[in-house]
Amino acid sequence: MSGEQEYGLRHGQEYWQERGAQAQQAAPAPQSQESFLQYPGGQQSGYQQQPGQQQPGQQQSGYQQPGQQQPGQQQSGYQQPGQQQPGQGAWQQQYPPYTAQQVPGAEPDADADYYVPHYTVLEPEPEPEPGYVLPEVPVSAWSVDNSRSAWISRGVLVLILLVQAGLSYRLDGSAFAQEAKFLMSDGTLSGLLSDAGLTGARTLSLAWALGATALLFGATRLLFNVRAGLAAAAMYSVLESTAFTGRYASLHSLSLFLLAAALWLLARTRQSSPAAVLVAAPFAALAPFAAYSAALYLPSLTVLAVLTAYRFRGAGAFVRGGLFAAATGALCFVGVALHGMPHGWNAHATDSAASLLKESAEWGGVVLSVAVIGAVGFARRARMGEMPWAEGSAPGTIRRSALGLTMCATALLAPLYQAYLGNGSSLHLHIGFGLLFAVPMAGLGISRMMGAHFRYPQIGIMIYVAALVVGMAQTRELYRPPDSAAMIGALREVVAEKGAKGSYLSDEPEISAYYLRAHTDPGQWHLAGRGTALTAAVKKGSYDAIVLRAASVPDELRGNAHYRLLAVLRPADKDSAGGQAPYRIWVKR
Repeated sequence: MSGEQEYGLRHGQEYWQERGAQAQQAAPAPQSQESFLQYPGGQQSGYQQQPGQQQPGQQQSGYQQPGQQQPGQQQSGYQQPGQQQPGQGAWQQQYPPYTAQQVPGAEPDADADYYVPHYTVLEPEPEPEPGYVLPEVPVSAWSVDNSRSAWISRGVLVLILLVQAGLSYRLDGSAFAQEAKFLMSDGTLSGLLSDAGLTGARTLSLAWALGATALLFGATRLLFNVRAGLAAAAMYSVLESTAFTGRYASLHSLSLFLLAAALWLLARTRQSSPAAVLVAAPFAALAPFAAYSAALYLPSLTVLAVLTAYRFRGAGAFVRGGLFAAATGALCFVGVALHGMPHGWNAHATDSAASLLKESAEWGGVVLSVAVIGAVGFARRARMGEMPWAEGSAPGTIRRSALGLTMCATALLAPLYQAYLGNGSSLHLHIGFGLLFAVPMAGLGISRMMGAHFRYPQIGIMIYVAALVVGMAQTRELYRPPDSAAMIGALREVVAEKGAKGSYLSDEPEISAYYLRAHTDPGQWHLAGRGTALTAAVKKGSYDAIVLRAASVPDELRGNAHYRLLAVLRPADKDSAGGQAPYRIWVKR
């Protein structure tokens, strides 16, 4: 029995005992036995029957006194334990029907059938507060738009740039002929760099190369996402062309920086008005004047100006592309009118096209393969579905396919063009210009292969390590500056005697002119030919010294009456020299 039932029973008993005492005091005269109605079957009502209220055969209801039930009588109601049946002439109780519950503290209603006690249902005590409450679970467990993820991505980018700087600083040695020529040229920029020396010029080239990688990350992040941007920057930082240009005192790294800046501005202004694209035109127009190979990629930038904005501007994207092409073309025309056409862009040679394409595949095949995978995955599916908060329409299949095709095909421009010319000069550097456009798709490909929420990170690590190892090996193979320190030391004594009156013939006159610029002028150094040109120069005997880098003595100088062999200088480090021929110096008798 519950507490509420015990409470009601106890108070009910007290109430009826009190009513019984009051009834005994006011009891009427004893009544006869006939006052109780008798029913067939021996059933007797438990209290006085009003006329017409109870019919024969009706069951008894109400409160039943103990010992009052007759044979065959059914009892209902509450039976008071231990209470005896009043005898004849005793008082008699009457019970009107129940009408309402009693109010606590008020006198019981005399007309009530029985007292219904009032009770209050106690609410259960609240559970104690937990020590830790889990926050509301968001739609996704991560976000790329908060400040913490931004700082993490910047930190990873800094690590990538440090790796790139380390790969470039591994390369060291004397100046290349093209470096010396650049530093000895009459240009304003080269003049400023020559004051800083070879080390200063190479450091500035590294700064431009690092800036190009950072801009590439920014452009890829705007076009795709942060993860693809970091993967693209990581892949680009370990390429042999990237490490080479970072340690090569020339304007190649500046040209790459300008192209990367134009690409970033195209991505940055893709949602703005079409006229905003004009800010990218000066960077694109200046790039070919720093390195002529950059002119191959101006059409690709024009196509990207349309594709990057078509999703947001619709037909206005074609207006944007037209404005970019017109502004870039006008600026290039002004540059040609002021400084002339860049040299070397259409120089033909006799190199094998098959060998050039094979070398290009070795230098950029890994990145291009991953870029193709990224382009195919991007064309099939715009997103990986790991960002449920991303809303809005995704770019269409045609636009995604066109974007991937443009970026991947751009990487083939330099190899195909130089194979057509048969000229492999600086191809290992020029291939990096095309890979600058393909690497964003390679970053997206790595992101897709790793899967949503970095499900397979080992795939990205494997690709990065493979690209790193290949890039380091290729850079060490290609970056072999001439070991000219001993040759310069021997020539310094010769030119010190002749001074400004001497005339010198050399295979690499730029190197000698740069290192001996304190004793000679660049005009005193002349380029040595081979065959009949060298024979004529030797017979003339007008040069005070002849410096050739050859494995054997040329026939023209063998037993010559005008010149004697001064020294044969072999590379000090045979591993880094990579089988370079020794320097041979002849001086006039």
